[in-house]
Formats: sequence, structure tokens, C-alpha cells
Amino acid sequence: MASLLISLVVLAIVIAASSFRPQKLSEPDNAKAIQELTSVFFMNSTFPTVIFRPDLSIITASRSFSEVFLRAGQRQELSSIAAIKRLWQDENCRQILSAIENTKTMPTSPVFVDIEFVDTEGAPQTYIIVLRTYDNHPTLPPFMALTAVNAKYTQRVAENLSEKLAEKDSNLKKLEEVDRLKSEFLATLSHELKTPLVSIKGYLDLIASEKMGPLTEKQAKAVQVSLKNTSHLNSMISSILNFARMEAGKLMFDLVHQKLPPRINDTVDAMRPIAESRNITLQTSYENDLPAVIFDPELIHRVMCNLLENSIKFSPAGASIMIKVCQHSPKLVKVLVIDNGCGIPTDKLELIKTPFYQIVKSDTRPTSGLGIGLAICEKILAGHGTSLTIESRENHGTTCSFCLKIATEN
Repeated sequence: MASLLISLVVLAIVIAASSFRPQKLSEPDNAKAIQELTSVFFMNSTFPTVIFRPDLSIITASRSFSEVFLRAGQRQELSSIAAIKRLWQDENCRQILSAIENTKTMPTSPVFVDIEFVDTEGAPQTYIIVLRTYDNHPTLPPFMALTAVNAKYTQRVAENLSEKLAEKDSNLKKLEEVDRLKSEFLATLSHELKTPLVSIKGYLDLIASEKMGPLTEKQAKAVQVSLKNTSHLNSMISSILNFARMEAGKLMFDLVHQKLPPRINDTVDAMRPIAESRNITLQTSYENDLPAVIFDPELIHRVMCNLLENSIKFSPAGASIMIKVCQHSPKLVKVLVIDNGCGIPTDKLELIKTPFYQIVKSDTRPTSGLGIGLAICEKILAGHGTSLTIESRENHGTTCSFCLKIATEN
């Protein structure tokens, strides 16, 4: 891993350094200035670089190259790569340079070599050598560039990168732990809230039945309001509990091969009283001769309830909601819930699938909810190998759809 990182870093450095090209200008004075600037840039390059011909004769070398690879007395006599002993001490580097010298043929792709030597102060040094051929210039003969990078620099970069990766992994594990604790907290809280709620609802039902004594008209109305709110609270707690179970991966699927329309009809019948209370009509449209699909009836019922509940919430009184089921492809059946409600802003279409996300943050919003209905739908559909698609236009309505796999005949 470290060698790969080092090679990538070196290659990026070499390409950046060797790809420097002065901008072509029409004015001769500027062209001359650019040429001089290029020469100064090359000669003072941080990375030791030498340019040479296929016969290993040197064209030019940067100052840093002379300082690293030549002894003080040799620097004025530099004429050939063959005289630079430090390059020939490494077996791999010696083989490559010998092959170039004997055949006068240069490698067609960049070559990376590690070399080690002892500097003038007796300290061991390790460099990564990069050999690169340039043979496609229209006016210049082929030549090679040899660039050396001190391994200490690349090692430092690799260590820094490794530290960053380790830090990222550590942060990811912490986030996963926080997410796990959140799911456990939601599950525990929901369970603890449901226990006293069952007792409260039981006593309210008993009072409403007047078995504990007659009620006045105001008392009966108050009890009915309390029962309604208790049922709503129970539904919200159940949603949180179900979502926590899904987050913990404890959702079980009981897949069967059945036709969808009868199950969809059961859901529509269950939701019809809620729709009629707001003067909203639920309509169905089923394609003829639909094949059986693979699904969990109870979980798909929950998906349809959530989708219909959202459509009812955000549709005006007197509106209608269409539930369509049709064959989408030879392998899929598609279910659509279409309303003409207030619609969803385009930039919120993906966000609304996020758990506990609410488009309207105001406490005075006309509808209530936790914002996890669509997140639950998405998790259930993921277990069926599909996902929820939402298409919407503000003030024009929303279409929610998903596909289920057709059951193959044995």
C-alpha cells in the first residue's frame, strides 16, 4: 500500500514538473524572457533532474542533481550518465541504463526505480528515480529525463495520508456507534412509552363505555377527543418503534407470491374513512390480467398506508387520489399513488426521504407527523429489491411509485 501511494505521489510530481510549457507569445522579447524563465525554473528545481540522450550523454542537469549525485570535484566534469556512480550502484537502475546505452533505445513508458547510496557525510540515502522518454517533439531528437525524489518526502506524505485514513476510519466507527445508540434509544423509548399508553387507552375506553358511570355530553366529547389523540400518539410511537427496528436490521420479511389488487383494495378500504372525513375520494385502476408478484403483504400494506396518508394530508378537500397498478415490464409490476395536492419543491424531493425531515418547520403547519413515513417506505421497499420514486410539481400534485418483481412460474 505504501509503495503504491509513493508511486502515485512521485508520478504526479514528475508529470507536474516535466509538463511545464511556456505560453507561446508572438513578441520576440517576451518569448526570450519566457525561455530564460524556463531555464531558471529548471536549474533551481527542488527535485534533482537530468536530461540526456539515448547514448547517455548529458544535455543539461539541475543544480540539485549535481549536489545529490556528484561529488564536489566532479560537478564541472559532468558529461555522461555513465560517470555518475551513484546511479549505477543499484542493480535494477544499472540494468536499465546499460540497456539504454547498448541498444540506444529508450523505454516507451515511465520507469520507477528505488536506489540507495551513502552521501558524502556517510549518511544512507534512498531516492526514487523516474525515467521518462520524450520522443514526439517535431524539431527535437528523442531524449530522456531522469528525476529523483527523496524517499523521505514520499514517506512523509504516505504517513500523513495513512494518519488521515486512520482518523477517517476512527470517525466512521464513532458515527456508526452513535447511530447504533440512537436506534437503541428510540426503540427503548418507544417501548417504554407504549406501556403506559396502553393502560391510558384502556381506561379511556372503559370510561367512554360508561361502565364506570354515566357521562355528561361534555364529558363524553372530552373522552372521545382524548381517545382520538391517544390513538394518534400510539400510531406515532409505533412508527418510531418500527423505524428503530428497521435501522437495527431486525425487520423480517415474509415474502409470498400473490396478486396485488386484492391487497391494495384492503388498504384502500382501511384508509377510506380517513379520506372521506376530509371529503377526498380514493379511486383505483388495475390493469387486466396482472401476474402475481413477490412481496410481504403486511409490509406493503404499511407502505401503501403511509403513501395514502401523505396524499390525504396534502390534498385539498374535494380532491381525488388515484391508485394505479400496471405491468411495467416483463419482470416488474408498478404501483402508483397519484394526487393533485400542494406538491413538493424540486430541491426537497430527495430530502423528504430523510428520517424526521419536515419541509414545513412551523408549529402551525396544517398537518402533523414525525417525518419518517417515507423513510419507513424506503427501507421496506429496499428489502423487496426496489425503491420509492417521487415525482412532483408545486401546486400540481405528487406521484409516488414503486415496482415489485413478478413471481416466476415453477
